[in-house]
Amino acid sequence: MASSGFMHLLLFFLFAALASSASISNNVFESHGVTGRSLLQQKAACPVNFENQNYTIMTSQCKGPNYQARSCCGAFKQLACPFSQQLNDLKNDCASTLFSYINLYGKYPPGLFASLCREDQDGIDCEETLKNASQNTPQKNGAMTGCSQSPMLMLAAGFLMLLFNLF
Repeated sequence: MASSGFMHLLLFFLFAALASSASISNNVFESHGVTGRSLLQQKAACPVNFENQNYTIMTSQCKGPNYQARSCCGAFKQLACPFSQQLNDLKNDCASTLFSYINLYGKYPPGLFASLCREDQDGIDCEETLKNASQNTPQKNGAMTGCSQSPMLMLAAGFLMLLFNLF
């Protein structure tokens, strides 16, 4: 019986690891306007407060009139990658909210990042950006952070599954 519980736990972690996203989908660049009736299709409010984010990352590195893909996309990734899961969720308005603030503070031409920052079929790869950010960001007490919420959430869920299987 214990090996069956261990197998369930192992499968849970495997599926949870495969489900986590470390990229920003190309869909965030597209307009998802509503056609027809939209009473039940309203997008939820974004859980992230993009109004108070630091946009100087963008405005200091991505400057016109000749926007360079390397500096603009790097700055975009620094700003957007920590919120990749929220931005990829098409049920909320996070992507449109973020781009509204980017354009408000940076006065960038429409579609600039959609045309400059396409990396592959999955969208923008955030794995390296998130890895660098987690290694270089100290906590308020000075300790370095090594993982984000997702692994902690997976561990807690796995622990609960193990408890329920044992008792």
